[in-house]
Amino acid sequence: MDEPSFEQIHNFRDCGGYPAADGRRMRRGKLYRSAHFPRASDADLDAMRALGLSAIVDMRRPMERAHSPSRRWVGFDVRVVEHPGLDEGALPPHLIAFERAGASGPEARAALTQIYAEMPTDPMVLDLLRDFFAALAEADGGVLVHCAAGKDRTGVAVALAHHLLGVGEADMLANYLATNDSIDARNADTGPMREFLGRGGVAVSEDAVRVILGVEEPFLRAAFRTMTRIDGSLDGFIGGTLGVSAAQRGAICARMLED
Repeated sequence: MDEPSFEQIHNFRDCGGYPAADGRRMRRGKLYRSAHFPRASDADLDAMRALGLSAIVDMRRPMERAHSPSRRWVGFDVRVVEHPGLDEGALPPHLIAFERAGASGPEARAALTQIYAEMPTDPMVLDLLRDFFAALAEADGGVLVHCAAGKDRTGVAVALAHHLLGVGEADMLANYLATNDSIDARNADTGPMREFLGRGGVAVSEDAVRVILGVEEPFLRAAFRTMTRIDGSLDGFIGGTLGVSAAQRGAICARMLED
């Protein structure tokens, strides 16, 4: 199954195709991930419609959605999972990192690591993860999960789905780190972002911007450490804090693993 080529939908990929539990393989065409798509072209919308999606899980906060509303095709009838919000936070994690400490690469890296460590205790993220797993259990067609850049909140959600399905750690990490191979992360002109982020008079380095545009394994592991601290293991976090039931796990595996 070939992945569609998009003009203005970035960091898109099919999350299936990997070896998984019990010698089975994760089906392709069941779970996709991407960045947001406020500038999606008409051709992009046609390609997205052809995916046969049953649900789109939008992990952005309300002010993010209001600032960059998703484009939809004519006759759009896909279920959209989103959250009404618990606060007025408007920035995605990668930009919050700059607000905390983003002048240099090491500062940006430390800030993002801390943000990931806090993510498993964010009430809104937890609600969205619960809804994400419910969508995976219930949807007849594919599920697309996205946030703003499609790398941090989305990365955690997909990594947990891979874990539940028994995808090996190396493949889980490869899917997560594939953000770094995207055109945006590899070739982006950092000048405008450095200028925007340095508007408070703090010089923002090229290295800091590159760190924020990409992902690193320690970021994801920071989230996993928090989950393990809370519930003893990733499985404990999925079943405990997120409340994914045995019936839901079974439905997810039945839908997403080849026979």
